[in-house]
Amino acid sequence: MTKEMMTDLTVGSRAIDAYSRLSYTMWYALAEFVDNSTQSLLNYEGLITDAFKEEGTTLEVSIVHDRVNKKITIEDNSIGMNYEALVNALKIANPTKDSRGRSKYGMGMKTAACWIGSYWEVTTCELGSGEEWTAKIDVNGIANENARVPLSMNAVSNDKHFTRITISGLRRVIQKRTEETIKDYLGSMYMFDLRRDSNGNVGLKLTYNGEEVKPPEENEWDTDPSGTVMKRDLKKIMIDGKEVSGWIGVLRKGGRKYGGFSLFQNSRQIQGFPNAWKPSVIFGGVDSEGANNLVAQRLTGVLLLDGFGVSHTKDKILFENNEEDQLEQYLVNECKDFADYAQRRRGGSEGKGPKWTKDQVRDLVKDMHDEFVSPEIQDALNNASLPPIEVLNSNNLQQVKSLTKEDEIGQINVLHDLKVIISLKETSTYEPHVTFSPGASSDVIHVIINGLHPYYQTLESKDQIHECIQQYIYDAVAEFKASRLISRVNPDSVRSLKNNLLAAKAHQMDNADFEVRTKEQTELFKDEH
Repeated sequence: MTKEMMTDLTVGSRAIDAYSRLSYTMWYALAEFVDNSTQSLLNYEGLITDAFKEEGTTLEVSIVHDRVNKKITIEDNSIGMNYEALVNALKIANPTKDSRGRSKYGMGMKTAACWIGSYWEVTTCELGSGEEWTAKIDVNGIANENARVPLSMNAVSNDKHFTRITISGLRRVIQKRTEETIKDYLGSMYMFDLRRDSNGNVGLKLTYNGEEVKPPEENEWDTDPSGTVMKRDLKKIMIDGKEVSGWIGVLRKGGRKYGGFSLFQNSRQIQGFPNAWKPSVIFGGVDSEGANNLVAQRLTGVLLLDGFGVSHTKDKILFENNEEDQLEQYLVNECKDFADYAQRRRGGSEGKGPKWTKDQVRDLVKDMHDEFVSPEIQDALNNASLPPIEVLNSNNLQQVKSLTKEDEIGQINVLHDLKVIISLKETSTYEPHVTFSPGASSDVIHVIINGLHPYYQTLESKDQIHECIQQYIYDAVAEFKASRLISRVNPDSVRSLKNNLLAAKAHQMDNADFEVRTKEQTELFKDEH
């Protein structure tokens, strides 16, 4: 006899602790709170805009990073929440009547706050309610001790309306250089909200540590020989019932981080400057970065993709079925003239001239001045001491012996007699940032990256981590080969070998770019015919 029963699929309270391992970056995590604030304005536009008119203000979102006390506070002056709305907002993946547009999943505030810190408070007051409610969330207590969320209420003026979220017990370190990146990304994400309309009004005033976040500067467009501005709107199309619109253009002054398509949904950037979407069929290259050619530096545009799937962290469009192929084919046809023009922009030089002018590089080095003359750097150099080489070698070999299969993140067979094994090991903040050590056989070298080193912890974007690991591998290969060619390795010999490796990398990118673009454009032509 078969017995059938029903049960529920439930999520345990420890799940919230796992949010700390989501693939957020700090700017996308902070954007979750800005999403809630801006969507709240859209949901209650009539009520809150009337209040703003009386107060002579607009929607304001303030982000403050208290470096000393290790806290982040995000506060807005939107309509706020009453008791019922606050309780519902604390329910994970529980969309409410307000869960739409930029906040349609009902998860962003919770996942982002738990990713940033282990303790957070929400204090809010709904316009006209006269009640200020506070909820205190202890992530570790909820995850490990089944703690509940205490709520408290204070009577306040009926005119008050705001939401303030304070996060402490920060899990991430925000360096000063990272804060500039945060402002750049947020300015790009919310450029439609931040830019002034024809009446000089803005829909959002966003500040970071008191400094106003600005949208990207308006692009300076190239013109063809007849004086026609190289920018135009794209014709609207439907892909699986989802509308695609936007515009394309060719920049007068380009750069790799300025090229590519910025992807928007609900007028909020999902992917874009300085890491725009660059399908290889248009921009070349062998990955999502695009080749370092004039097309990748100068061809740019905005795509409005409402209705398409979005990743949990809202940093990527999740295309379904053949949606991406249809979009790429549409863009190849739409962009062909502009791409050809960008390609010819310097007489077919293919962008092999210097990426930066000398003045730009001079400014870059000037910006680094404070970093390299800081008291911390001076102390590190003045107090520097080195253990005997025998001790260093012994420690390196010990690190190799302690490696596990889980530590290994990849192997590269560079030559028949050179295998590089790359490992990421969370050892200690006091261990070396990276270790190069021979393996069990003479043709193996280990590159062991210390995932807990303070420097590695500051790396947040894909570009930063990619460049860091890539340079480690180049250094290891150069040192290995130099040791084979000369009896005693010296810095000049290592640098000379690394120079050849970096030059080979540039040639490889050019060759791969040409092959990929030629192949994929041929395949698209066949599909059309």
